[in-house]
Amino acid sequence: MKMRVLFVLISVLLIPIINFAQSASVWPSRLYYNVTPGNYNSQKLRVSNNGTKAETFTITFVNFNSPGSKGKTVFDTASVSAHGMADWLTASPSFFEVAPGETKDVDILLQVPNTPEAQSVRWAAASVKLTKENTGVGERGENVTGMAILPTISFTVHLFQTPPNIAFKEVIVEKLYEIPVTATDSVNVKILRFDVKNTGDAIANCAPYLDMINLKSGEKLTVKGQGFTILPGGLREITIAIPKSTPKGEYNILGIIDYNSETDVAAMEINLVIP
Repeated sequence: MKMRVLFVLISVLLIPIINFAQSASVWPSRLYYNVTPGNYNSQKLRVSNNGTKAETFTITFVNFNSPGSKGKTVFDTASVSAHGMADWLTASPSFFEVAPGETKDVDILLQVPNTPEAQSVRWAAASVKLTKENTGVGERGENVTGMAILPTISFTVHLFQTPPNIAFKEVIVEKLYEIPVTATDSVNVKILRFDVKNTGDAIANCAPYLDMINLKSGEKLTVKGQGFTILPGGLREITIAIPKSTPKGEYNILGIIDYNSETDVAAMEINLVIP
């Protein structure tokens, strides 16, 4: 039985610029392609060295999935993903050095084959690793010959491909409910959770928010949440916190997920008392 190697990493889908200890940064954290099968397209990835010495980077590609509803990314290097496209991607350059204080532009090329599987949405991740050369015998050990590359820091960039023929977008809110505020939370008075599902064919980029109406005063408030991406068939749990500065009273709340449809949003209603 072939052993499967799984790497679990908290998803960085919500982070526009990936930064580690101010020594390096990679952006954007997501690239979106709309390539017709049989064609190709290239997009720019920017890698900056914020440190004080030259650094070397390598870029490789891996398929991933996002099981469950917590927004985690799972990389599986031993199997072929049903929606993977790691084999369709190349980076130019894939191995490079960046001087301190400088930024390197990298072309991420997606070549989509003219095959039946290319007619569906696909996704993969680019792993951008800051590396160093291991050239000392003491570091390598006496039985190791040649130069080795030691990974030190790794950034993950998510890449999504939607063929132009994919047009059906649909996201639904399965449930909207209150969850407890932690005892150490001194900022928020209430927290609402959405259970969201992507029932369409396309990758959905979503913006959640609350439209709140004070039933006594008629005052209207809007509380925005953090944007997120959800894959076809995927589930997500999304929370929006209501700050303690919200006026007290009973509210009618419409929880809304705007998933960039021209005609629809996903929504659910709840009544809540702000003490």
